[in-house]
Amino acid sequence: MDLRRKLAAILSADVKGYSRLMGDDEEATVRTITSYRKVMNALIQSHRGRVVDAPGDNLLAEFSSAVDAVQCAIKIQEELETKNSELPDPRRMVFRIGINIGDVIIEGDEIYGDGVNIAARLESLADPGGICISGTVYDQVKRKLGLGYDFMGEQSVKNIAEPVRAYRIMWRDEDIARGVDKKREPREQPARAKTKKGLIKSIIITCFLMIVIMPLINHMKINLLTKIWQCRLTLLSNSMDVTVVTIEKDENKKMNVKDGRNAVSSFTKDPKLWRRYHSTVIKNLYEMGAGVVGFDFWFSPAYDDSTKQATKEFIQGLKWAKGNKFPVVLGQFRNTQDQGIYKEADWGYISVHRDLMWTNEVTYLMAWDKLDLSGVRVEKPSLFVQALAKKLRLNPTVEDGGVRLIGKTIPRRLWLAFSETPFVRVPYHEVYNGVADKKLFSGKIVLIGLWMKDTDDFRVPFSPTDFTPYDSKDPYSMPGVFLFANAINQIINGYYHIEVNDEWSWPTDRGLSVTNLESLLFLLIETITTCMLLFFVYVLAERKGNAKFTYSLMGIVTILFIIALAITPILFGLANFLCASLLFTLIFSRRTSVKDRGVR
Repeated sequence: MDLRRKLAAILSADVKGYSRLMGDDEEATVRTITSYRKVMNALIQSHRGRVVDAPGDNLLAEFSSAVDAVQCAIKIQEELETKNSELPDPRRMVFRIGINIGDVIIEGDEIYGDGVNIAARLESLADPGGICISGTVYDQVKRKLGLGYDFMGEQSVKNIAEPVRAYRIMWRDEDIARGVDKKREPREQPARAKTKKGLIKSIIITCFLMIVIMPLINHMKINLLTKIWQCRLTLLSNSMDVTVVTIEKDENKKMNVKDGRNAVSSFTKDPKLWRRYHSTVIKNLYEMGAGVVGFDFWFSPAYDDSTKQATKEFIQGLKWAKGNKFPVVLGQFRNTQDQGIYKEADWGYISVHRDLMWTNEVTYLMAWDKLDLSGVRVEKPSLFVQALAKKLRLNPTVEDGGVRLIGKTIPRRLWLAFSETPFVRVPYHEVYNGVADKKLFSGKIVLIGLWMKDTDDFRVPFSPTDFTPYDSKDPYSMPGVFLFANAINQIINGYYHIEVNDEWSWPTDRGLSVTNLESLLFLLIETITTCMLLFFVYVLAERKGNAKFTYSLMGIVTILFIIALAITPILFGLANFLCASLLFTLIFSRRTSVKDRGVR
C-alpha cells in the first residue's frame, strides 16, 4: 500500500465519568454532549484544526501547529467550564484533554499511529477539566505561550515501548500562583516509570544494605522483640492434657510408709533418698491409667550407702515400667557418673530459655534433644519430641547425636505463648499413698516436680496458685515443672509458633556456619519479596500520575503486609520487612529522580 504520512499535533478529549452520567439520565447526557461538541467543533475550526472522529464521549482532532492545538484546548476548557456552571454538579460534563505531536498515517479522513495513541494516553493522565501535553509539544510551546507547565515525570503508557514525558498545563491565574511559576523551567519530580534494569539495580542495592545493616539491628534484639510481640498476639489458654504431681516442702509429713510410721525425711534435706519412693509412685500411676510419666529432676550420682540403695530401688521400678511398656522420661541434665538410672528410661534434655526476662508472656525451648552439656549423646527422643511427633503424626529418630522427625525438622527455637496454667495439681503424697483420683491421670501426661519458691522457680505473667495475675501481693512466679507442663500441653494442642531463622549476623571467627547461611538466605528472600511487592504496587499506583499518592500507597501496603505476617503462626523477623521497605522505597525514588534529570 502507498501510505501517506505527515507530522501533526493530535488532540484527544473524553468525558470524565461518562458511564455514570449515562446511567443516571441517558437523554440529558446525549443532549449535553451534543451541545458541547458543537462548541468544541467550532473552536477547533477557528484554530485551524480538523475534527477527525468523535466516537462515544471521545473527540479526536488534528492541527498543523502545536501552538494552535494548545490554545484551542485552553479555549475549549474555558468555554465548557462556563457552560458547566449553568448545570447542577451531578450533571456537569467535564472533559480531559491530551495533546501530542507525532508522525501519523493518513487513510482518507482518518489518522493512525503511535502519535494518536500517545495523545489518548495523555488524555487519561489529565485532571478533569485539565490538559496534559507530551514533551514534544512542550518543547514547541514553552517559549511561545505565557503558560505554566507542571512536569509530571516520565510516564509508562499502555502499548508504547518507551516512557513519555508528560506536562500538566496551568493557564488559570489561581493555578499558576499556587503551582508553577510560568517564568521558570518546570520543576523536577521523581519519575514514576521504572525499567526492569533499574528495578534489578534497586533490589541489588537494597539487598547489599540489608546484609550490612541487619546484623546491628539483630544485635539490638529488635527482631527478637517482634517475634515476642507476634506470640503475644495469639495467647491461648491451655487444655487439660497434662497433670502435675508436686513435691512440697512438708510433703514427707503426709506420706505413709510401709511400716505405718511417718519416717520420711524432707526432700530439701535428702532428695536422693526419695528415689526409693518413686518406684511406688510409678506403679500407682500405671494402675491409674497414666499415659506417660516425666520426672523434672536432676538425678545426681549417689555416693553413700543409703543413697546407693535408694537408687537401686528406683532402677528396679524403672525396669518394671519398661517391662510393662510404661514410658518414663527423665529430664534435666544427664550425669556421666551414674548411668544406671538413665539406661532404664527415656531421657530428654528439657530446657526453657528466655532472652528477655521482663517479657514474661513468651518462652521458647532451645537446644532440646541435642548434645547434653555433659557431652553425653542423645539415645532416645525426649518427652517434648514424643509429644510433638504425636501431634504431627511423625516418627522421631536419632541421628548423629541429635533427634529429628521424619518428614519435618525440629525448629532451632520452638516458641510458646501462654496466658494461664489451669493444670490439675496433685500432691506427691496422694499418689504415693494411692488415694489420688484416677480420673485425673487416665490417658494424661504426668509430670513430677518441685513446688518450692526457693527452688527451680521462674518469673511468669500468671501465678498458678490462685489465678490472680493482677494482684500486686501475689508473686508472678511458677515452678519449673509447670513451665514444662505448659510447653508440652501447647505442643500437643498445636499452640506453638514455628520460627523462620532470619536473624542474620556477621560470621564469627569460625566463618559461615550452616545456620548462619540459612539466616542469610531467608533475609535475601524476604528482601527480594518485599521489593517486588512494592514495585508491583508502584506500577499500579503511578497511573494516577501523583507521586504522593503512589508512595503513600506503598507505605500502606507495607504496613498491611507486616500486619498479615504478624498474625500467622510462623515467626518472621518483622524488622527485616520494615527495613527492606524503607530502603527500597528510598533507593527507588532516588534512582528514578536521577534518571529523570538525565533525560531532562
